[in-house]
Amino acid sequence: MTHLTVAMRYLEGRAVASVLTAVSIALGVALVIATSLLSRGIKQSFVEGTTDYGLVVGAKGSPTQLVLNVVFRLASPTPNILFGTYETLRDDARVDVAVPVAMGDAFHGFRYVATTRDYFAAFPWRRKTFTVATGRLFRDDALDDPGYEAVVGADAARVAGLKVGDRFYEGEEMAEYPLTVVGILRATRSPDDAAIFFSVPSYWAMNEIARKMPQKPLTAVLVRAKKMSDLPALHRELNVSADTQAVFPSAILLTIFNLLGLADQVLRIVLAIVAVVVLLYVFLSMWSATLARRREIATMRALGASRVTILMLVLLESCAISFIGGAVGVVVGHAVAYVGAHLLAGRGFVTDPFAIGALQPAVFAGVVLLGVAAALVPAVLAYRTDVAEHLAPLS
Repeated sequence: MTHLTVAMRYLEGRAVASVLTAVSIALGVALVIATSLLSRGIKQSFVEGTTDYGLVVGAKGSPTQLVLNVVFRLASPTPNILFGTYETLRDDARVDVAVPVAMGDAFHGFRYVATTRDYFAAFPWRRKTFTVATGRLFRDDALDDPGYEAVVGADAARVAGLKVGDRFYEGEEMAEYPLTVVGILRATRSPDDAAIFFSVPSYWAMNEIARKMPQKPLTAVLVRAKKMSDLPALHRELNVSADTQAVFPSAILLTIFNLLGLADQVLRIVLAIVAVVVLLYVFLSMWSATLARRREIATMRALGASRVTILMLVLLESCAISFIGGAVGVVVGHAVAYVGAHLLAGRGFVTDPFAIGALQPAVFAGVVLLGVAAALVPAVLAYRTDVAEHLAPLS
C-alpha cells in the first residue's frame, strides 16, 4: 500500500472534517479567482471604453460625473447644454470633429444615446472602429423629421432580445414614440455594447420637455481638435464660460485608476486575511486529526513504519485536501466570475470569465504549498509520537 493510498484512507476516515476543510479552501480560492478576473475586466473596460476625443464639453458640475455619464454610461445624468454650443464648436476652425450627445432614459437597463452618424465614423485617429453586424446605421434626421430609427449595441441586442425590424419603447408614456431597430453593432468590448443609439431629432421629439424648448438641449459634445496644441485654449475658453465646462477624459481616467488602485489595496488585504484564516483552518484540522490518531500512529510505528513515513503521511494528507480544495476553488471561481461578468455586461463592462493566465497556476500552487506548510507542525508532532507511551493499556 503506497503512502498516498494510506493518506487517502485517512481522509475517508474523517470524511466530514476533510470535506469542510476542502470547502473552506475552495471558497478562499474561488474568492481570489473571481475577484481578480472581474477586477481585471473592469480595468480593461475603462481602458478600452475611453474616448478618442480630446475634450468632453458639458454643463457646469462634476467633471468625473460628466465623463462617467457620457463615456461610460455609469453616473446619473448631468445638466444640459444648448444645441448652440455644439454648433459653435462644429464651426470653430480649430475643431476637427464635434459630435453631439444626448443621454436619455433606458430600455431594460440599456441607456439611450442620441447622437449623429459621426459617432460611428472611421476617423484615422480612432482606436475603436464600429461595424454593423446586421442592418445599417440610423439616418441623420432633419429637425422636423425624426425617423425614430435605432442602432443597438451587441450586448443590449442580445440581452434585450432585439433584432432588426423590432419596434420597442420604455413605459406606456412612450408608446406614441416607438423606436425601430435598423441595425445591430458588432461587439466593441466597450460601454457602447450596452447602449441604444438613435438620432438627436428623434430624442427631442420623444422628450416632452425638449419638445417645448425653443433652444434644444444636449448632454455633451465630444471634441477632437485639429492640433493638440489647440486643446489648452479650447479648454480654457469653454471653462471660462458660465454655462459650460470642458474636461480632459484622460485626466478623469487617471482619477478612476487611482480609485481602483485604492480598491485593489483593500482587496489584497481582504484576500490576505482569507489566506490566513484558511491556513489556520487547515492547521487546526490536521492538528486535531494527529492528536486523535496518536495511538494509531504508535501502532504503525510498532509494525515497522519509520518516523519519516509518518511525517510523509500527514503532509500527503494535507496536500491532498489542499489539492482537491484548490481545484474545486478554481472551477467555482470561474463560475462566480461568469455570473459577475453577466451582471457587469449590463453596465458596459466586458469581462472574460474564462481567461486563463498565470493567475490560476500561481493561486493553485500557492494553496497547495500553504496546505503543506500548515501541516508541518502536526506532521512533526506525529513524527515525534512515542510508541511506548501511546501503546500502553488504556485505563
